[in-house]
Amino acid sequence: MFSNKILILLICFITTLVSCNSPEVNEINIGFIAPLSTRATDLGIAPSQAMKLAIEQYNSTKTDDQPKVNLFIEDGKWEKDMALPAYKKLRKEHNIEVIFISNTDGTVAIQDEIEKDGVIAINPLNNDKLLSSLNQNTFQIAKSTEEANKVVGVRIIELGLKKVLTLQYPNDLMKIAANSVKEILTENEVGNKIITVAKDQIDYREILKAAKEEGTEAYVFFGYKELGFGMKQARDLGIDAPFFASSVLLDPEFYKNSEGAIIGTECTFFTALDGNYVLANEFLDAYEKRYGEKPISMWPPMQAYDAMNIVLNELKSYKDTKSDDIAFGDWLKGRLNNVKYFQGVCGNISITEDGSSRGIYFSLYKMEAEGKLVKIKR
Repeated sequence: MFSNKILILLICFITTLVSCNSPEVNEINIGFIAPLSTRATDLGIAPSQAMKLAIEQYNSTKTDDQPKVNLFIEDGKWEKDMALPAYKKLRKEHNIEVIFISNTDGTVAIQDEIEKDGVIAINPLNNDKLLSSLNQNTFQIAKSTEEANKVVGVRIIELGLKKVLTLQYPNDLMKIAANSVKEILTENEVGNKIITVAKDQIDYREILKAAKEEGTEAYVFFGYKELGFGMKQARDLGIDAPFFASSVLLDPEFYKNSEGAIIGTECTFFTALDGNYVLANEFLDAYEKRYGEKPISMWPPMQAYDAMNIVLNELKSYKDTKSDDIAFGDWLKGRLNNVKYFQGVCGNISITEDGSSRGIYFSLYKMEAEGKLVKIKR
């Protein structure tokens, strides 16, 4: 007969063996580095709320053998230099295993660390060739930056405009956008010039005076709220040429700085009309019920909601598909690489071998009034 002490030790030993062979599914911590202040807050506040909503919906309906998910958010202020400290803080304090980050420059800045840590990075707003060239732990579940902004170039060509000036904010995202327009304009023999402005520049009058004297026929404002001052200054100088811009046009500070000169500007944008209309409206209704209002700019939270739900959808099968000899990051990487035609609010999304995605397509919109864009019929 075993003594009670020996029996207890034997039971503990057997329990340990069972635990090793069948690891318990516990919790997954996810981080989001978002612009919550300073600049481009429409790319951070509403997306973070959309992610919270997706996680709340998942946690409230998950089965007992599916991991609980926690979200932790850090303000990256849309600054490249803020990304790495924010990432390290999230790793140290919350041991995150997935990091969402919307800033292109910031995504580049954390590459070495995520590869070393085995963390999966997901950019839910931007998707371009630069991000696709990074390490295999990085995914972009968003519209194609190049394709979305080429719509502006096509529109300029349609309107027969022959001399174009682009004012470009100095970061990789706006550089890629500006170069995408430049490429299509140059191919079609449309004269064009890009001027990279200073980060906090608010006086563009000398640039605009020179452009007016040169007979510039179209002005493209690829940047953030500071360029609203440029729009106002252009109109004050008697420039009546059409304005074009990127998808951040609905930032209330952009309108405020322009003093209304932004009205009539055409831009690339995305709403429920461009995605899965039924699912998109269900999401927007749920968002309004949860937060008391719908987002001013729809596309950032719509993309963030889809990106988070793609990850959560894979976590549902965590217990059944993850073997003991594979790290979480490697497991999730393999799962994401096999996402095909995920039915999201933005459309049917697939992830390609280089970590980029397909299935979200922007259209051309025009600012009709403060906070209101209307789709252009072409």
